[in-house]
Amino acid sequence: MDRSSIDNLLRSSKDRSRSLHNLSSSTKSPILRLQANEIAYRNEKFLDQIGGAVSEVDNSAVLPSRSRYCLLITDADGIVIESYAPEGLKMEFQRSGLVRGGVWDERVAGTNGIAMSLHSGRVLTVFGEEHFYNCFHDFSCSSAPLADAENNLIGTITLVGSARRRQEEHALCEQVVRRASRQFQTRLFRNFHADKLTGRVLSRDLKARRSFETLVACDEDGTVISHLPLWRDRARPAEHQNLTGQHISDIKGLEITLRGPATVPPQRRVTQPNTPRIAARVEKETTLGRLISEGGGLAILAERARKLVAHRVPLLICGEPGVGVDGFARALLEEQSLISPMGLTLDAANSQAEVDLEDALNSLDFLSEYPVDNVVPTLILRNIESLPPQAQITLERFLDVDPMEAQTKAEPPAVLFTTDKNWAELEAADTIPKSLLYLLGQSVVELPPIAARDPETVLENVIAEGFADPLEVADNARDVLVSYHWPGNRREMRSVIREAVICGNGKRINVTDLPARLLASREENAKAQTRASLKDALDSSNWNVSKAARLLGKSRATVNRWIASEGLQRPE
Repeated sequence: MDRSSIDNLLRSSKDRSRSLHNLSSSTKSPILRLQANEIAYRNEKFLDQIGGAVSEVDNSAVLPSRSRYCLLITDADGIVIESYAPEGLKMEFQRSGLVRGGVWDERVAGTNGIAMSLHSGRVLTVFGEEHFYNCFHDFSCSSAPLADAENNLIGTITLVGSARRRQEEHALCEQVVRRASRQFQTRLFRNFHADKLTGRVLSRDLKARRSFETLVACDEDGTVISHLPLWRDRARPAEHQNLTGQHISDIKGLEITLRGPATVPPQRRVTQPNTPRIAARVEKETTLGRLISEGGGLAILAERARKLVAHRVPLLICGEPGVGVDGFARALLEEQSLISPMGLTLDAANSQAEVDLEDALNSLDFLSEYPVDNVVPTLILRNIESLPPQAQITLERFLDVDPMEAQTKAEPPAVLFTTDKNWAELEAADTIPKSLLYLLGQSVVELPPIAARDPETVLENVIAEGFADPLEVADNARDVLVSYHWPGNRREMRSVIREAVICGNGKRINVTDLPARLLASREENAKAQTRASLKDALDSSNWNVSKAARLLGKSRATVNRWIASEGLQRPE
């Protein structure tokens, strides 16, 4: 509805409230409340109507944690069936009649969001002074109608908050109740046709930048026996008209997803979503291309990861500490041109992670339904193993969705998780509940350590990524860097090179600029090699020291000194 239509509705409602219902806007406590037995009767009747869709309008599914909004569920007469108010604000909301049994029919409560939604059958918000009663001018009320499987109006879902909140929050409230209303009706439709094959029929109007979605139920032959449009204005897209009686395979020009008891739909030709298109190969000059050149199986891992990101499958990137999981995640998004100012990167170890994650997921939902300039919303959540318990619940609810339903979004988000633990460690630990862990692990990419890659290429990449000015590495220093085992992986190598640059002349790394632990490791390796060569030479010469010295290219005195220092003895 446009603003002028809403204004006309509000004006008409206020006129009826004054002239027809004889209400006075100055009344301080206008809301009536039903007796307990009447509330119980209406509650039981409403639960019978909604059946298995209770979870779709549960406060934990609709309200974000720490929300300052009151959630109301009413029946078709505007009677509050359930009321959920945040801690600390319950008394304030209850004094205003936002409580179970409250009567929000226009004849009693005047102009308000619940009454307007019931009257118009639309999602709308009544702001501050648009309410009839002066005592409600501090509230903003966003309501959406609730309808059953046959599109009969059975109630409303409403979010009530302060009228002084930002305009974006009001828009987000409308989006929340609209989505809850749609999911509620979808669940009722599927429950009503539980023994049938059901599906979604979707079309998009590119000019109007909106989508139209219709639920369908088919008989065992694949013929549509019932359909239910999920939009509430007067738009009548031709593709969605007269669906009843058509075979599902005869419906053209629409995206169709099916679900139900039939394992193989009879002679159905289901229109699949467009297959994402990605480049056949990764350009060597890109960050991802340089990582692939390090070897260690990264080419295969990167190819899998590219396809998963293109299909918007949540991806968990894990590996030993320091292998570069965050850089790999950014490289994947960069390679598919998904880096944008609206991209989000969060650290689960941050003290504000719970609040930040909730805001980020709400933003992803909103941008997925209403994309800006076709920009794909993205999220990289780092250190996933450190996520607080309440944030884990929020994330699990976000991820636990029907994949078919996720594909109906206008622009599904790209979500990547990173951790400095390998998959086996995550499974063995109790930091992440198993129900969430296997949602995170729908697709797992485990990066190899530096020891499994080409060390020279890794060294070149680390220098190129971390230092803007050209940096020369002496041959003997390069030998030390390449032969070191790097238990701290890429992160340790970057730190060592930075230390050498600072402690050296800043332009060339010499072996004397390297930390002592790298040189000690080299000396230990040299000693072990010398001992092995000495034993082999003595064994080959049957412990003839002169012959062993010639084999080793050393003097007899040197070989005797090595034998003494190593404590070797001639075998009997």
